Amino acid sequence: MENSSQASRDYTVCPGCDLLLERIPAASDHTAVCPRCGSRLYRARSDSVRKTLALSLTGLLLYVPANFTTLLTFDVLGTPSSTTLFASTLSMFAQGQFIVGTVVVLTGLVFPLLTLSLLFTVSLGLHLRRRIPCMPTMLRWYRHLTEWAMQDVYLIGVFVTIIKMSHMAAIEANTGLYCFIALVLITIASQSAIDFPLFWSRMEPDAPPPPPPPGVETAMEAGLMVCHTCRRIAAAGDGAEKVFCPRCGEQLHFRKPESVGRTWALVLTAVIFTLPANLLPIMEVEYMGVPDRSTIMDGIIYFFQEGSYGIGAIILTASILVPMFKILGLVLILLSIHFRRHGWLRHKAMMFRFIQFIGRWSMLDIFVIALLCALVRFGYLSTVNVAPAAFYFTGVVLATMFSAINFDPRLLWDDAVTPVAREYNYATARSS
Repeated sequence: MENSSQASRDYTVCPGCDLLLERIPAASDHTAVCPRCGSRLYRARSDSVRKTLALSLTGLLLYVPANFTTLLTFDVLGTPSSTTLFASTLSMFAQGQFIVGTVVVLTGLVFPLLTLSLLFTVSLGLHLRRRIPCMPTMLRWYRHLTEWAMQDVYLIGVFVTIIKMSHMAAIEANTGLYCFIALVLITIASQSAIDFPLFWSRMEPDAPPPPPPPGVETAMEAGLMVCHTCRRIAAAGDGAEKVFCPRCGEQLHFRKPESVGRTWALVLTAVIFTLPANLLPIMEVEYMGVPDRSTIMDGIIYFFQEGSYGIGAIILTASILVPMFKILGLVLILLSIHFRRHGWLRHKAMMFRFIQFIGRWSMLDIFVIALLCALVRFGYLSTVNVAPAAFYFTGVVLATMFSAINFDPRLLWDDAVTPVAREYNYATARSS
């Protein structure tokens, strides 16, 4: 690395382990991964801007019919009951569950609309070759909100609701359901089509970062910081002032401040909420005026007894196994940092990325209850109400998701002795 300009072309930083790596351009539809921790560094996409623009626009056009036209109609003994996705999302407020209702509205309605709108605006600006000053901020918020937009989880909740009620009522799929399925598929496709490095470079090209000193292995050793949002490398300040990414405005840190302490606090909060979430009833069904309360496990047993083994397994995994795995996995990672256990680091890093990926799917039960509360309103004949465990279960989901957000995986690799790797390891990836 002879000068700053050459350095900017020659190296990058892994966001998962802080390793300095040589930059080798990836071919289209190929993925570059870190050879030490396995984190994805880059995935090239062909014609990304136009594809993202078309898909996000299609998603916005589908949003209104998917959320505001009739989703499903249940008919019990000639008494029909129908709902829209919008009405079912608001059903928790009618039950007096304002915190749970707020989470459902944000994750099921608001954040999906925001992510599509932000992605459309950014891709339209890039397509028209206009550099609007707020575009980096918009793309940064898109990155942060994507995991909180849970319409795909909501769709699985719709299917679970249909199977759960299929033997009790005649079910009619309406226009809203088909629009919602299309919306979820389009949203997933738009998320897969975006090429983040390309988007960031077109908004503001990478500036040459200062060259690292010879012989150093990590960015922190070189006095460099990497932005986890846009991956730009910046030199650390003198420590007296906060350092912000010059491209997207994200605050930069060598390591997230108080990461371990905050993660411990959130994990312990999840543990405390787990007991009432699983022991208290989560749903109450009134049939002929007789209330029947059921816990999460009661619902899982019901599906297995009815022969719906697939749905039972999905709910068991999302509602019981996933939260337990997230809590136990984070505890293992935190303990390994505390006791400086540097074995199986790559496996721990992979486990943490898996915890980040599966965190949102635990909201499945809450979405199912929201749908049932809106649909099963047959007066004296049958009514579904939310029970106290819904609040605690939502707390478990939020605590585990925020714990993964607050944890800095680079802490796993601090003080670990590993060989210096200075070239990308390319793994062929299939096109989405």
